[in-house]
Amino acid sequence: MVKVKLNRVAFEIAISRKNLSQRDLAEKIGFSRSHLSHIINGRREPSPVLRRLILEHLSEYTFDDLFVIEENGSNVRTED
Repeated sequence: MVKVKLNRVAFEIAISRKNLSQRDLAEKIGFSRSHLSHIINGRREPSPVLRRLILEHLSEYTFDDLFVIEENGSNVRTED
């Protein structure tokens, strides 16, 4: 099974560099702060829509900067 998870450290650095809080970003992308918190803490997987919205608002970063793909519990990095 393949899972996509948010890279928490990279995400927190990215929003800090944009001078945003989790709440600010949640409002900008139209999701609740609590839903975004569940994504950040790994309790839920980000949907494709949420991933796209995060990447649109943090456009300096790529998918591979902010997300990790896990297959059967181990990290997989995509090659360009």
